[in-house]
Amino acid sequence: MRLENCVTKTSSDLVKIMKEWGSIDKILAKLQNPGFLTSFIKKAGIAFIIQIIGVGLSYLLQVFLARVMGPQEYGLYTYILAWSTIGGVVCNLGLPVAVLRFIPQYSTQGDWGRFHGVIRGCSRFTFAITIGMSLLGTGVVLLINSHRQIENLISILFGLWTIPLLALENLQGNLFRGGRQMVAAYGPSKVLRPLLFMVGVGAILFWQGSQKLTSQPVFIVTIVTYIILVSSQQVLIQKDLLTQGKGEKPIYEIRSWLRVSLPLLLIVGFVIILYQTDILMIGALLGPSEVALYNTATKTSSLASFVYTAIEAIAAPTIASLYAAGDRAQMQKTVTTMAHLVFWPTMVVTLFLIVFSNYILGMFGPEFLAAKWPLAILVLAQLINAITGPVGYLVDLTGHQDQSARVRCCTALLNIVLNYILIPKFGIMGAAIATATAISLDNLVIYFLAVKYIGVHASIFSSLTLGTTNSK
Repeated sequence: MRLENCVTKTSSDLVKIMKEWGSIDKILAKLQNPGFLTSFIKKAGIAFIIQIIGVGLSYLLQVFLARVMGPQEYGLYTYILAWSTIGGVVCNLGLPVAVLRFIPQYSTQGDWGRFHGVIRGCSRFTFAITIGMSLLGTGVVLLINSHRQIENLISILFGLWTIPLLALENLQGNLFRGGRQMVAAYGPSKVLRPLLFMVGVGAILFWQGSQKLTSQPVFIVTIVTYIILVSSQQVLIQKDLLTQGKGEKPIYEIRSWLRVSLPLLLIVGFVIILYQTDILMIGALLGPSEVALYNTATKTSSLASFVYTAIEAIAAPTIASLYAAGDRAQMQKTVTTMAHLVFWPTMVVTLFLIVFSNYILGMFGPEFLAAKWPLAILVLAQLINAITGPVGYLVDLTGHQDQSARVRCCTALLNIVLNYILIPKFGIMGAAIATATAISLDNLVIYFLAVKYIGVHASIFSSLTLGTTNSK
């Protein structure tokens, strides 16, 4: 089945399911409540505060790792972890994105049997698939190593066994996001994780009596940290989510969930390729040290996106609920509010990162100042993201995944081609130009798709125009 036919069928099936399960009147009544937008802003504010703390801690963690590992080992760790991240996304089969649809839908409709079923079923399914893939990957790597010795074998094996943990943590976070539990969704991953990580790395440094670490002990800390993280989030799921509708027998509809999640996996896969191609190709073409330099630029540029991420945290389930209710006016109002909340802080952070880039990159070490210009290019791409607004979820969660998938596929392929051409000629600067071009083009095209198919304007400029028109 062709991609567009598959996702179109998925979209129509979802609408059919919504109608069959009814309760559209309940959804409308809830969304039209005067306190709806106030609740949205409050929850986005909670997510924003957690994001600020989390971004600061995560960034300090990267500075700490770069200092104690050095460019070579830090780059190797980053390179392997990038592959692990891709593995985690592929193995969870798009379920983390799908639950952003199902959780708010089931909870709004009071369908607690399917609510419990999707939480338990997706968690178990993800665990089984990722463990199986890690076992398979371990076998393949050891088989290859028996014929030809693989460099950094232990670190690669550690990377394989981070895949189930990354996949589960991603799913659990989205379960909480779907349930609008912002503290539980972001507290463990954004605050607890970097704190545990720094404590673990510091303990190993103290135990070894050394000021430098290789990638292997850092991977051990990574695995232990994620085990604690996943376990704590599972406790919160039992406490905060599964107590809703307690006593209802879980209803499992794995096939229905997969019909929605698998097309979404293609979209998520293209996005991962779009955002990870540069790291992977730098590692393959230039080596770990250049990966370390470029990674500091990407991590620093991501500071400009934390406001966008915080607002987007509540946007996904909100957009899904509004679309289910058919309330385009409320959707436009919500998106307009988001546009203002995202753009202005992002612009300020962007200017700050460009002006003070030497001081910021200098925290990693003097050799990392070479990432100054790649940082400037990547930060400007983040600003374009803020200008276009939350168009990704706006299109993906409103039944237009086919158009979105085609765009993501084209821009992901464009990113690969541009990186392949520009990295050998311009090094990490070429990677920054390629990635910024592809990401910016992706967001601009998706924005126009949102206007064309949904009739919702997500950019800050559109919101200002609409606001002026409405005032007249």
